Amino acid sequence: MEKLHVLGTGYALATRVYNTCFAITNEQGTLLVDAGGGNGILRQMEDAGIGFETVHDFFITHAHPDHLNGAVWVLRKIMTMMNQGKYEGDLHIYCHKSIREGLTVIGELMLQKKMLKHIGSRIFYHDIEDGAKATLCGYDVTFFDIGSTKLLQYGFTTTLHSGEKLTCLGDEPY
Repeated sequence: MEKLHVLGTGYALATRVYNTCFAITNEQGTLLVDAGGGNGILRQMEDAGIGFETVHDFFITHAHPDHLNGAVWVLRKIMTMMNQGKYEGDLHIYCHKSIREGLTVIGELMLQKKMLKHIGSRIFYHDIEDGAKATLCGYDVTFFDIGSTKLLQYGFTTTLHSGEKLTCLGDEPY
């Protein structure tokens, strides 16, 4: 069954709610979109009843810390599960190359080598550009530059299995 999970709705400096991120679960697994601002993503996923072992596609809209910093915790959790034999398959991360480059540096500074060994063997970055297409968690997705004047940001559009159209605009209000 297909379900949209709003994991956070707060703004950058929120203290009482978690930062913006969401997940879509279906019979093929979980598509995670952004990861909020820190390790709170672990609790948000747990409260939503989403196991990290189901996350095989992860999209990061842009490099603001309230969307990106939780990605380090997602990677740490999944890498730990891989090392323990509790994660089957691969993790695919879709983002602009600047985010990939930043996460690579952060990972090298903050994560152990025994975790980082999965980059390129079981964890794969997919650089996106305006108009790029991919299939994430069974959804045909088209990525687009949202045209933000604040920071390079990407969104996506897809049709859910229910037939409804879903468009993610990153940090911009509609």
